[in-house]
This record gives sequence, structure tokens and C-alpha cells, in this order.
Amino acid sequence: MKMVIDELIEIAYSGAQNRKLKDVRAGVGYTCAMLDDGSCGLAYTFRNQLGCCCSVLDDAGRLIGRDVGEIVTWAKDSNLLKAAIGIASINAVINRAQGNWETGDVTSAFAVGPNDTLGMVGEFKPILNKVKNKTRTNYIFELEPAEGSGLYPSESIPQYLPECDVVVLTATSIINHTFDKIITFCSNAREVCIVGPSTTLCPEIFGRYHVTLLAGSVVKEPEQALQIVSQGGGTMSMKPAVKQVLVRL
Repeated sequence: MKMVIDELIEIAYSGAQNRKLKDVRAGVGYTCAMLDDGSCGLAYTFRNQLGCCCSVLDDAGRLIGRDVGEIVTWAKDSNLLKAAIGIASINAVINRAQGNWETGDVTSAFAVGPNDTLGMVGEFKPILNKVKNKTRTNYIFELEPAEGSGLYPSESIPQYLPECDVVVLTATSIINHTFDKIITFCSNAREVCIVGPSTTLCPEIFGRYHVTLLAGSVVKEPEQALQIVSQGGGTMSMKPAVKQVLVRL
């Protein structure tokens, strides 16, 4: 059965012909890939899930100059660092500014009301702080929630996510290949938003998955983005180098 990652790879592969990987940085917060035409993409680094082995990536030191068409297929790999490099390369191909794309705060792009139930897969505190008091109920899911945090473990998604009117879903679910399962529990939601710098801005694909909004990033300063990633920067550090984009589906 074809997964969303297969569809993203197909589109990126067709747009990556004759492109080479010019630079790649695997930081502790994000991974960044730059192509030989200057385009650049980001993806979250699952640093806590990479283990403690000496060789996290066997291809390290041999990536520059590789065909981008090959690297985008890494997005399917079970090695989450290879998958992040694959997604970052896909985003370098696909996430290019378009005139009809909006910019701004994602919370301005969807409405929640006092009768709504919000589901958030991945705790996005800046978003949550703006909407949590506007809704009736909030379910915030994390892979390993701290005891007493009030967050729900990801195993409870099948129980609670179908109750949600608005769902905010982390784009990291594409990297760790959980998106296809999670999205099946969102069919009752009025809004399904994929958020984060890892978001692939591809409405023609995500529109078929009941997604209504993509909130991602277009890298406007590639060299700066590479430096920030190399120096351990996270989402907030990335702001000077990226343009936050909203794509309504």
C-alpha cells in the first residue's frame, strides 16, 4: 500500500533531475540540505532516537555531490537520520516560495471555539498557549510524556483523536512514518493542520489526506540556515533564515 512518503518521494524525484547535493548538516535540533541550485530544506533531527552507536550514518563524509534523486529516497529509511536527510532534500526540492501562499502565525489561519475539542500530536507550546483557553477540551499527545505533565501518551491517539474538531499534527510524523496511521483518526476533524519546519508544502498530496492547512517554512537564507543548524539551533533560532508559510488546502 502506497504511503504519503512514497507520493512525496515521487514528486521530489521528478523535480530533482540533474540536481546534486551541495551541502548537508545534521544538527542536534534540525537537519538541513542544500542543493546545487541554492535551494534548501529542513527536517527535524530525532537525536534521542538515534542510539549511542559510533556510526549513526555510514555514508557520513560521502554525501556532497550525490544525486538528489537518490537522497530523497532516504525519506523511507528506518534510520531516522537518513530519513531526516531525505525529507530535508525533498523540502529543498518542493518548498519554494509561491505568490499565492500566505505568511503569518498559524493560529490566525484556523478558528477554535468554546465547544471545540483540540487535538495536538506533538506539543507546540507557542500554538497551545494561544488556543488552549478558547476550547472546551485539549488532548496533547507526546511519545513519552513526563509524569504529571498532563500530556497523553501516543498510544491513546486512537481513543481520543477521533473526538477532536481541530487537529494540529507535527510534520515529524512524516519523518518517523507515523503520519499514515495517525491521519486515519482525524476523519471527524473540521481542521487538520500539519505544522513545523519539516512540513513539505505539497497541497496536491496532502489534500487527499483530509489535511486542511500546511504551516511550514521556505528557507530564504540557505547559508545562514546551514550555520544555525550546525550550531545546534532550533525552531526559534531559525527565524532569521526562513519565511513561515501557510498553505490553505
